[in-house]
Amino acid sequence: MKKGELGKTYNDGEVIFNEGEEGDSMFVIQSGKVKISKKVDFGDITITIMEEGEIFGEMAIFDRLPRSASAVAFGGARVLTVDKKKFLSVVNRDPTLAFKIFDAMSKRVRRLDAEVLKLKKQMGVHTHKEEK
Repeated sequence: MKKGELGKTYNDGEVIFNEGEEGDSMFVIQSGKVKISKKVDFGDITITIMEEGEIFGEMAIFDRLPRSASAVAFGGARVLTVDKKKFLSVVNRDPTLAFKIFDAMSKRVRRLDAEVLKLKKQMGVHTHKEEK
């Protein structure tokens, strides 16, 4: 890491965190890409590839549950770690950060909802509205 740079540099394929690990911090991608994946019966599936400026791992700040997915550098990345104490300090000075995080989480949930609905339709599963 060069003097004055924040964050940590991860090489391609280097693990940032593993699914199931305890977590108390979130991450901001300063450069590069990060692959988010989840273990399934037949291996790992990629949930998404995140890019510069995006946040991930933020659920750990709010729910204190084990990590729900793994994060791995995809082609290399520089990532800033933000622990809960630092997060609360920054939000106290600038509440817009909290809104940015909630916005990102909301977009992610909406995207996942759309994907679940698409999968249900492909599998021929009816929604409650369709069954009436």
